[in-house]
Amino acid sequence: MKKMKALFCIFLYLHCCSIIGQVQEIPFKNLKAFNGNTHAHSILSYSHGGHLKRSSGFVKGDKVLFTDSLFLSRPKNKELKENWDLFQGLPEKHYEEAIKANYDFYCVTDHSQEEAFFPNATNNSSWAIAKKQAEIASKNNFSAFMGVEHSENDSNNGRGHYNVIGSSSYINAIRPGIDIPYFYNWLKENPKNLTTGNPVVVTFNHPNKDQFNNWAYRDDEITELITLLEIINNKKPKYDGFINALDKGWKVSPVAGIDNHNYTEIPEAQSRTFVLAENNSPRDILTAMRKRRTYASFDKNLECRYSVNDSVMGSTIKQSNLYNLKIYINDPDINDNSDKISQIDLVTHHGKVIKSIKSENLKHKNYWNISVKNKEIDSYLFIQVWDNPNPSNNNVSPVSWLAPVWILD
Repeated sequence: MKKMKALFCIFLYLHCCSIIGQVQEIPFKNLKAFNGNTHAHSILSYSHGGHLKRSSGFVKGDKVLFTDSLFLSRPKNKELKENWDLFQGLPEKHYEEAIKANYDFYCVTDHSQEEAFFPNATNNSSWAIAKKQAEIASKNNFSAFMGVEHSENDSNNGRGHYNVIGSSSYINAIRPGIDIPYFYNWLKENPKNLTTGNPVVVTFNHPNKDQFNNWAYRDDEITELITLLEIINNKKPKYDGFINALDKGWKVSPVAGIDNHNYTEIPEAQSRTFVLAENNSPRDILTAMRKRRTYASFDKNLECRYSVNDSVMGSTIKQSNLYNLKIYINDPDINDNSDKISQIDLVTHHGKVIKSIKSENLKHKNYWNISVKNKEIDSYLFIQVWDNPNPSNNNVSPVSWLAPVWILD
């Protein structure tokens, strides 16, 4: 009888330890989740935005943009509002509003083909001022970045937009001879900022399924430079583009860009890019982005992270017979029932869901320990998170997508 009691006590102790471990463990707790915006436009993107209004005589269908003889974007059939500064401003105004709205970081990514950035040069006055404003704003646990949106709109070698964040220089995407292969070679020649030494971060923006010439021109070097993909553009998901990019061999982590051409959306927007980094400094944020430690969310304060075989999300790991995942998902808005977590999915090649975990008792804070066999995974896996939306909402989609983990062949 004493032996039975002893065995029962041992079993109970081990069971309690298992529960406690699962409840309390947050993987890579040394990394903090910083929220921000990776896609925004100031008034330096003058050709279109909240500062302009339709000219008198405007007729629906009239063109609103044109490219001039210098290959610069210009507004057409539009003019400056008298009170334009209530809607749009310089990068410093965007940073100011982002700080007020509790963003941890904010990226201004103005179009490289704008008049303000002509001629293309590291000493272009607008470019120099914009970079200086980002430098000045980066203090007191806020990181500001200046970059460009490289918009390849007119090439026979594929079309699509990219953000280049934290670079020393830029190129005009619509000048003759500049196409995606040219741009990729330029990125290889400019992998870091020449002044700060920080890595340059590049994102695929708002991609359709077969964008960028169906994800062509990939090699190992460029794969390590373009590390992010905008799976959320303002309020719209771009999931098919994300899956196709992964299936084509691109190692990209999801981000959310507001893509605002004004500063008025900054406090209103709910979508966020989250970055897992040790500190909120420009170097740490950019390094984490380059290392793919990101997730994208339609919820501005959702806390997420996971590890696979003790490697943090965004990693590339060795093949194993079994993969052990430690997952932490928490929405701190505990008074909102719709913010409870209802389900997580483990997703692999072609968007195949290999395992769904549904919560029987919906909670805001969740911990899971899950094991997946090697045969269930094809080269990568990632997690998508579902909250608890109102049943009347017909546009139900995951609330968040987390960085993949890639499996070495």
